[in-house]
Amino acid sequence: SLIGDVGGGTTDVAYALVGGSERAPRIFGSWGLPKGGTDIDIELSLAAFMPLFGRGEPGIPVHHFREAASVHSPPQQKEFRSHDYRNTVPPFRQRLTALQGFGATSQLNRQAERMKIHLGTHTHGRADLSFAEAGLGVDMDRSHLAAAYADFLDRLRALLERASGEIGETPESIFLTGGSSRAPAIQAAIRAQFPDVPLVIGDPSLGVVSGLAA
Repeated sequence: SLIGDVGGGTTDVAYALVGGSERAPRIFGSWGLPKGGTDIDIELSLAAFMPLFGRGEPGIPVHHFREAASVHSPPQQKEFRSHDYRNTVPPFRQRLTALQGFGATSQLNRQAERMKIHLGTHTHGRADLSFAEAGLGVDMDRSHLAAAYADFLDRLRALLERASGEIGETPESIFLTGGSSRAPAIQAAIRAQFPDVPLVIGDPSLGVVSGLAA
């Protein structure tokens, strides 16, 4: 079986013999990416949310927005909160200052993750950014989601092609786990690479823990 663990920060794929007379799985190969669902959240935030905070505005360095979106990185969060926006043009001055407030970037990230999940099964949605400014929000559609997924899916396809070439045979099944494995775009990319192989969806949250405990 080909086993794929698509998590928040990494994507790991292994080809292994599981079950039968073997007491433990025999792993024949493994491949990985240092990217996962968190990177998609960041890209969605940059594409859809950050223009409302001044992304693209002359005078605001582009890296400030990636720092703000990278809630998983305390150093980048600290760096973002150190910036002085007193001379930034309104309304971006007020919005960026609000985003520097306690818990604001986490709220932004939760909205990005929520919309990533929502747009996986709906064509439109609206993100509420009123924590930064009363009434602030953004209408989103599948084009925002496609842009957020583009880089990750390109890397995933390349990884699957490499794995397929090194395996040299068709897997009997593909087992998916990890929090991001439920994303329709990721499942579609895997099915496209292995169209005739049954796809088994495991517990996206507890599958890895259950395997470690077994």
